[in-house]
Amino acid sequence: MFKNIMVPSDGSKHSDKAVDVAITLAKKFDSKVTAVYVLNENTSFSYDVLEDEGNKILKKISEKGKNEGVMIIEHLITANPLRDMKTIAEKTQVDSVVINAFGKDNSRDIIIGSITDRIIKTFEIPIILVK
Repeated sequence: MFKNIMVPSDGSKHSDKAVDVAITLAKKFDSKVTAVYVLNENTSFSYDVLEDEGNKILKKISEKGKNEGVMIIEHLITANPLRDMKTIAEKTQVDSVVINAFGKDNSRDIIIGSITDRIIKTFEIPIILVK
């Protein structure tokens, strides 16, 4: 457990908290972190703009990991995050996930985002929820 920790990030302050927790756990358990940024395949935004944003977010995570002596493996993936997160976790062979309750599109009216809800309900590996 905790040998390869996945942390999905959208670059929000909420995701940053999850990244910090994942790096702290990885340092404690001598693990690596699989940082994932998903380019939503159903977006109307420019792919190039989203790809640039994703690469910046992943680079920031890698720099945090390097500063703490933690190996970060970056994955920039085009997918449907609601549908494909379990497949992404399986393909990257993670054994746990650290995720925030909600990301950029948070609302004070919701307790947990739809992607996080799906991960909690469908994953069979430990999930650490960061609020």
